[in-house]
Amino acid sequence: MDEVSISIAAPPERVWRLVSDVTGMGRFSPECKGGSWVAPATAPAVGARFRGRNRHGLMSWTTDCTVVECEEGKVFAFEVAQSKVRWGYRIEPDGDGVVLTEWREHFGRPNVLIRAFDASGLVGFRRERLMVEGMRTTLTRIKEVAERE
Repeated sequence: MDEVSISIAAPPERVWRLVSDVTGMGRFSPECKGGSWVAPATAPAVGARFRGRNRHGLMSWTTDCTVVECEEGKVFAFEVAQSKVRWGYRIEPDGDGVVLTEWREHFGRPNVLIRAFDASGLVGFRRERLMVEGMRTTLTRIKEVAERE
């Protein structure tokens, strides 16, 4: 499992709204360009599905995701069907603010097409390290917005 944390001087509900808004995640992540809820879902809830849009260099792709944890002000997590990676955000009180942790873990083996795509280097040869660097960037951008609002 990989995880990265950051302290944010903002209330937990505000931070949670930012991390659970899959339609707006593109403004924070260097690779995710946003998402859209799959009907009948229109908002975060356990079992809700969404389609993520991603880009790395010239490559772009979509992912099919399902929310697996969702508690306002505390946690938001989802599983990506194609990569078999579970992504999540944990929000813990810390003085007048919170500590926000983004984490990711593999929960299965991706199909052969995804493994070949990753091995091709089209999305970076050090993919796992790129993911952790991207998490740091994402959290820094979330902090900037959460503290400004």
